[in-house]
Amino acid sequence: MGTVLVLTFFGALALGVPLAIALGIAVVLVFLLIDPALLPLLPQRMFTGIDMFALVAIPFFILAGELMGSSGILERMLQFSRMAVGRFRGSLGQVTILVSMIFGWINGSGVAGASAVGSMMIKPIGKEYKNTEFACAVTGCSAVVGSILPPSVPMIVYALVAQNVSVAGLFAAGVVPGLLIVIGMMSIVYVTARVRGYPAAPLTGLTMGAKIAIIHRFMLAAMLPVIMLGGILSGAFSPVEAGAVAVLYTLIVGFFVTRSLNGSKVYQALLRTGVISSVIFLMMGVANAASWILTTEQIPQTIGAYIMAFTENPLVFLLLVNIALLLIGLLFDTVAAMVMFGPILIPLAAIYGIDPLHFGLIVVVNLVIGLVTPPVGLSLFITAGIGKVPVEGVFRAAAPYIIWLFCVLALVTYFPQVFMWLPEMLGYT
Repeated sequence: MGTVLVLTFFGALALGVPLAIALGIAVVLVFLLIDPALLPLLPQRMFTGIDMFALVAIPFFILAGELMGSSGILERMLQFSRMAVGRFRGSLGQVTILVSMIFGWINGSGVAGASAVGSMMIKPIGKEYKNTEFACAVTGCSAVVGSILPPSVPMIVYALVAQNVSVAGLFAAGVVPGLLIVIGMMSIVYVTARVRGYPAAPLTGLTMGAKIAIIHRFMLAAMLPVIMLGGILSGAFSPVEAGAVAVLYTLIVGFFVTRSLNGSKVYQALLRTGVISSVIFLMMGVANAASWILTTEQIPQTIGAYIMAFTENPLVFLLLVNIALLLIGLLFDTVAAMVMFGPILIPLAAIYGIDPLHFGLIVVVNLVIGLVTPPVGLSLFITAGIGKVPVEGVFRAAAPYIIWLFCVLALVTYFPQVFMWLPEMLGYT
């Protein structure tokens, strides 16, 4: 039945059916083939997949990100970032990466970052450097960091699937790899700008008073991720409470400080949050039903036996996991892949003696890379749509950044001491 599930799923995808619906069709068909009387179990398994209180954090983080775009906070981040790195070559690309990083610290979603930051930066970069594909590639690839830096939505999902790691521990583990991604991408932009002759774009004519005012306005925006992450990592409040704090803070700033928010903008933000959250939860529910089928067919045990027979070396096992997850990430949504394949791989990692936090970060980084790799590459498809350029050109322009993501993945996989010192220092291991 596992073969039927996979073939039906890919067949539906080939016909252009949306991913969640394609997986749902495959699950329904397998339920009918096993026993039509089992069909009432489908909604039960779907509900079980989303019946977790910690998932409430996801719509909170998404809503905070949506409100940022309407409350003037994102513009403050953009102005400060331009002042900070505007004197460097390719500075508009550098600004995009910095804004994506800060936005990711609040929103936790790579796809949302690609959309929000892309709508602000792609056209100015394309106009300044006469290369819209470059603009789309930088924006799409830098948005990935939002799913690795805390508060990461994929990390929340993984912690719920794994049940052997804390969300805060994963957040702490993601800080160093996320910063490495940012530094590497900014370096690539700088080298590219020097080779192609892209100029700097500093904010000129600023007095000391104007610079202080920009910093002051930025600090008001920067306090939000500091409060959220400080509260989570210190144990002051849970990720759900952090999401609620983020929404409350953004509303207060938007209504009473920047005065950019109004009832209509809040309603639109709520509407977009509902749509995005419903897609995530539908994916999780359907993927949980698919995972139940795989488990009842004893596919995890079969795969585990094959891998154990192939190698007893943990390093070889991690190599196989990386290859498998990169292939899975090419075709599956990040959340769906975690729910479906997490129950297969997580027990195997425990058998090989791999630290749960270490393995969790490996899974997250692998699947997040799928946001920028063909044929799906959702983040780059979004930015190509904003820039109105063929996605093939965007994929070519994104090649250096994707290579750097693979380099960070290798560091995460085989040199865990690079990042594990932080969760160890905070007492999560």
